[in-house]
Amino acid sequence: MKRCAVMNLLKLCTIAAAVEICCSGSAAMAEATGQTQTGESLIPGEVAVNEGKILTVGYVMIGAESDWRLACNKSIREAFTRENGYSLLISDAQQKHEKQIKAVREFINQEVDYILFNPIVESGWEASLEEAAEAGIPVIGFDREVDVKAKDACTTWIGSDFLLEGRKACAWLEAYLESTGYEDSLGLVHIQGTMGSSAQIGRTRALDEALAGHPEWKLLDRQSGDFTTAKGKEVMVDMLAGYGDEIQAVYCENDNEAYGAIEAIREAGRIPGPDIASGEILVLSFDAARNGLLLTLTGQIAVNTECAPEYGPLLTQIISRLEGGDKLPARQYVQEAQFSALEHPAEIYADGQSYPVIKLTEDLIESRSY
Repeated sequence: MKRCAVMNLLKLCTIAAAVEICCSGSAAMAEATGQTQTGESLIPGEVAVNEGKILTVGYVMIGAESDWRLACNKSIREAFTRENGYSLLISDAQQKHEKQIKAVREFINQEVDYILFNPIVESGWEASLEEAAEAGIPVIGFDREVDVKAKDACTTWIGSDFLLEGRKACAWLEAYLESTGYEDSLGLVHIQGTMGSSAQIGRTRALDEALAGHPEWKLLDRQSGDFTTAKGKEVMVDMLAGYGDEIQAVYCENDNEAYGAIEAIREAGRIPGPDIASGEILVLSFDAARNGLLLTLTGQIAVNTECAPEYGPLLTQIISRLEGGDKLPARQYVQEAQFSALEHPAEIYADGQSYPVIKLTEDLIESRSY
C-alpha cells in the first residue's frame, strides 16, 4: 500500500473514533457500497496503478463552476498520471451540454481506451452513448447520472445518492426545529442547482417531499443559482427584495450558492445564522467543501450535507477491475457525512435509518484534503 493510502487510513481511524463513522482521511470519500464479482470493495484514496501499456482515458469534464468541481477535477488529474500508467485527455465543456456531446464523439474518434463521463444534465445522451458502445469503448459514469432507455449505456456508474442527501438535510431541519421548540410557520426560499442535473433533481425532490409533510413550512420562492456564487447571490438578492423579513431559511443546493446567499443576506442587513426566532436566516447547504465548512463552523451555514468529490482513485480502481475482466455493478454509491457546529441534533433519521451529525471542529476541517 502506498504511503499516502496508509496516512489516509491512519486519519480515518482517528476521525472514526471521534465521530463514530467510517470516513476517509479527508472525512469525505468513504468506501463505495458496490462490490465487484469477486466481492472486493473499492478503497477510498488508493490509486490503482496500471502496470501494462499506457491506457488512454478521455475525461468529459463539466467545467470549474464551484469549489466542489475544482476538487473533483484535481482528484482526477492527480490519479490519472503517466507515472500511474494513464494518458489523460480532458475536454472542458464549460457547463455546456452540447460541448459534452461533442467531447464524447471526439474521444470515440480518437479511439481512447476509456471515457470518464460526468454529465451536466441527465437527458439527451441516447445517441452519443450508443456510438461509444458500438465503438467498444467503455463509458464510466460518475457523480451525475443519465436518463436513457438503455440501462447499460454506461459500463458502470459511481456517485452520490442525491435524494438521500436532500432527505438528510430536510431531516436535520425538522430535528433542529423540534430541538429548539420552534412551532411557528417557517418561511423558506430555495436556490436550486443546474436544472436537469442529478444533484438538482434529487435535492429538489427531497425538499418537495419535506414540504408536503410539513404544511407549516412555506415555500416562498424557488430559483436556479446554477451552482455558482454569483448566481446564488443574484437570486438571493431578488428573493430578499420580494419577501424580506418573511424569509427565515434558505435551502441552497451547493456551497457556492450558499456563499452568494450569505453575501446577499449580509448586504441586506440580515444575519445568516440558526436563530430564526431572533430574525436570523438559517442556511442549509450541500458539498462540505473547505470554505463551506469554515462557514458552517461559525454558524453562518447551519448544516452542511456532504457530497464527496474525490473520485480519481476510485475511477482508477474501476478501470483496473475492468482490465482484469471483473463484472461491476451497474450502480455504486459512496457514503457521505453531515456536519454542523450546533450541539443539536446529534443524529437524524432519513429513509428509515439514523445518521450521525458530525460536530464540526477546526481539527476536523484541517484533516480534510479539500
